[in-house]
Order: sequence, then structure tokens, then C-alpha cells
Amino acid sequence: QFHLAFRDVKGRPVGCGARVLPKLSAGSPAKSVTPPETPLFAKSSLLYGLDLAKESIRRARRAIVVEGYTDVIVAHQYGFTETVAVLGTALGENHIRLLKRFADKVVLLLDGDEAGQRRANEVLELFVAQQVDLRIITLPAGLDPCDFLQRHGAAALHQLLEGQAIDALEHAFLTKTRGIDLDRDVHRASQALDELI
Repeated sequence: QFHLAFRDVKGRPVGCGARVLPKLSAGSPAKSVTPPETPLFAKSSLLYGLDLAKESIRRARRAIVVEGYTDVIVAHQYGFTETVAVLGTALGENHIRLLKRFADKVVLLLDGDEAGQRRANEVLELFVAQQVDLRIITLPAGLDPCDFLQRHGAAALHQLLEGQAIDALEHAFLTKTRGIDLDRDVHRASQALDELI
């Protein structure tokens, strides 16, 4: 396993955790260990790697948000130093407020599974309320950002960021209307529209 230091935005240590390496995880009940909630370590107010990423985020005016610590570490190794992660919790209002201090645009880089799609739709309302430009990239099925970078390299991710980061409302529209014949299935199309509104 390897150990993680969790730091606040100023770089001050607020907790320690550990991550079991995939090849060594046989028989391990958990992939990672995160410290308990304390006044200093509040998952809803911390983003992993923000202390290291904030200057890159300021320069790029963009933050890339992923779900896992290893995704952040690998993204930084491949040159995407504006990458941060949530700490095993859903992206929330405090996270968005924190990101807004440094970035004009937030890109959610999601695992290519159905759960990733759902998570994007769940946070859309929060971003709309905070008036933040949210873009979403869904990776190919079965890949997380770490796997994607190791298989396809930095150029492929850069290409996705430049060409396939779609507006959050467009993502919501595509998700809600997937599998619906919008010309013929008036009932389901109306339901999708109600959900979008």
C-alpha cells in the first residue's frame, strides 16, 4: 500500500490515509482508508491535490475533477496538473465554491460507466446554481482517468479535453433522451423534458 497525506488548500496537513495497490489488494476488505471526519478533515470542504493544483488551475482557468486519488496522481504525472479529486464523497456545494475561487471552467472527467453518467446529472443543478461553466467528459466504458492515461497517453486526453468536453446541459439532454424516439414517443419525450426543466 502507499500512504496519502490530505492537505487543505493552503497545504497544511489535515489527515492521513492509505491506498492498497491493485496487485496487492487480494483479501483486503477496502481499497483505501480515509481518516474519520473531524473539524479539520471535512470531506465536503476538501479536494485532494488542490494545494498542488491551485496555481495550474489559476493559469489554465480550468479545473479537472476526477473521482480517485490515483487518478489525480497519474494525471499530474502526465502533465495535467490542474487535476483534483473529491475525497470519497459526492461533489458538493462547498467544493464548487472552492473551485470557483480559482477556475472559470470545471471539467468533470468521469469513469465510462453508468454510475459516472448518474453522478454528472446529480451535480448539474449545483453548478447551475453557482453559475460555473461545467463541462463533462465521459471516458470509454470500463476506463477511469488513470487507466485511460496509461493506455492512450497525454495526447489522447488533451484531445478529449479540447474536443469532447461537452456543456453540462447538453450532457443532461443526451442522457435523459438516450433511447427515446423524440419524433414518435411523445410521452417519454415529455417526461424527459420535464426532468430537464
